Amino acid sequence: MNRLVLSIFFLCTISSGFCQLIVVPIQKENSSKTSSTARTRSVDPITLPFWEDFSAARKGYADTIKWQYGNSVWINSGMGIDPPSYNVATFDGLDSLGKPYNVNDVLAKGFADKLISAPIRMDLPSASERLAIAITFFYQFQGNGEPPDAGDLLSLAFKNNLGVWEVVWSIENDGTLMKDKFIPVTIPITAGKYFHDNFQFRFQNFARLSGPYDTWHVDYIYIGNGKSQTSPVYPLFPDRAISKPFTSIFSTYSSMPIKHFYSAPAANFTKPSITITNRRQDQTTGNGQPVSYSSTAKITMIKEGQAPTILNSILDVNLNIGGELKFNDQRLVTLQTMPNPATFDATSDSIHIQLKIAFDTGDDKIKTPTEGDYDFNVFNPLIFKINDSLSASYILSDFYAYDDGAAEYGAGLNQPGAQVAYQFDMKTTEPDTIVAVDIYFPRFGDESNRIIQFQILRDLTDKASDVLYQGNLPIQRNSLNKFWRIPLVEEPIGVKGKFYIGWKQLASATIAVGLDKNTDSGDMIYTNINGAWEQNTSLKGSLMIRPVFGPGKGGVISGVDETIPISLYPNPSSGTFYISSLVDEVILLDTTGKRISINIESETDRTRISIQSPSPGLYLLRTYQNKVWKSSKVVVR
Repeated sequence: MNRLVLSIFFLCTISSGFCQLIVVPIQKENSSKTSSTARTRSVDPITLPFWEDFSAARKGYADTIKWQYGNSVWINSGMGIDPPSYNVATFDGLDSLGKPYNVNDVLAKGFADKLISAPIRMDLPSASERLAIAITFFYQFQGNGEPPDAGDLLSLAFKNNLGVWEVVWSIENDGTLMKDKFIPVTIPITAGKYFHDNFQFRFQNFARLSGPYDTWHVDYIYIGNGKSQTSPVYPLFPDRAISKPFTSIFSTYSSMPIKHFYSAPAANFTKPSITITNRRQDQTTGNGQPVSYSSTAKITMIKEGQAPTILNSILDVNLNIGGELKFNDQRLVTLQTMPNPATFDATSDSIHIQLKIAFDTGDDKIKTPTEGDYDFNVFNPLIFKINDSLSASYILSDFYAYDDGAAEYGAGLNQPGAQVAYQFDMKTTEPDTIVAVDIYFPRFGDESNRIIQFQILRDLTDKASDVLYQGNLPIQRNSLNKFWRIPLVEEPIGVKGKFYIGWKQLASATIAVGLDKNTDSGDMIYTNINGAWEQNTSLKGSLMIRPVFGPGKGGVISGVDETIPISLYPNPSSGTFYISSLVDEVILLDTTGKRISINIESETDRTRISIQSPSPGLYLLRTYQNKVWKSSKVVVR
């Protein structure tokens, strides 16, 4: 796997011939839902009509009632660009456990993911109905994934009455495909050999088998029952669907510290938006569908040692989105009413905010001569309203997070000396103290012990004063989506305004953190490969790095001015000096923020400090006494 990562780079920002950010596969959890038995088990036959837009999928896997090998593909909401409806099925070179199909040959190619329908009773439609049956679907090349190479393809096959799979359609990367467009395809099903009681269809990709490469996305699959409504080329779906999830209520963050939020709640609370579209192709100018929505909020306030307090709020009720929703509109709908932060308990340890929206689309309105477009004979028992509602959760606690808590990939560097920094902008004008950093280092490939130079920076310069914290750190790789907390108890870091968290590579091994593709803070990522910091412009997603704030003892070397000096002598010294009082705690740091080993001796009315291995230079001395930090510069000759 190490050879894989070093040989084939995925989603890179290229600068001076170097690959800055590498995206790597991560292992999924090994559970009964991802076992090979679950993937290949038999499913009961189903009848027409067939419809799947993956909006009801849970935990990334396809519906086992409709699909076999439903864990092979990855159902997600972040990899497709402007999909027909919320969630798509992504095909790549990873199996159901998130592992490459081939770990030995990084250049090996072959058939990879497959999605096979449940058996369909195609023997039931009448002879006349069979003339009007077709399969329609949408596909996308690359999207937010890695582009398929020339010759890579996505194919559709039918199983005939002899049990033989026949490819009826395929698309190959010929250099003309657009990564941001979903293309509709309609394939009539006319041959008699397909009208049997065990018909199935199969999507499959031909790709590199060594990782999350060569991605294709499929969405909105439909096979009608042949009953008269329209021609099979253009089925008129009575469907208005959510196509993009909620934006955040905290601007770019999904979570933020309570204290920072309440420094300016009005400014820190943003009305979220959600995108809805119309799939009914004949509802164009002048005859679009009126749509309204209702929204609710569930506020859960948690204090240690107490039962949670829950507030349920009704926000907007039957509020019209404004004008008719026409075919293929991508209407951005913004909630007009938000829960009132004044009703929250600001002294809570954490506050969980769950928003839910439900659109009244008329998707279930039975067609009559004057209204409705759900043709019961054509679409029953399909439920098109399943994609009309969605919820989102946000957290007020003690940390900032861009990510949603779930990683799809890992992202990082692999060159000695390379650096990555992740920018955070505090949503308060007051200084605060970072007491820990949560990072998710996922399991993948080479899991040998690795050390990074962990860094917290005030700014991206070469000034020593802009290094707030720096120290070598053995990394700890965790199971899926489990953060590792790096405590800064002895050296809490004071920050104000803007700061950066990241690391410097000490070896050539790939060091990656979790990458959430459902959110995008890619413009907050910076890399330094050859001595200059550059802002990321191509990698989309959020790194799973979270600064945690708390009542630390103050900043160590921070953006917060220190105004209380220390009385010490002699200064300069040869490495031994005295503080003219007894103190509770003493820390000595060099100009990079590295802690220096010292011996501390308390005498009658003073404290003796001896540097264990004194070297000439400038140091920062920090003392803690009577709940107050003091600082002073120390010169060693």
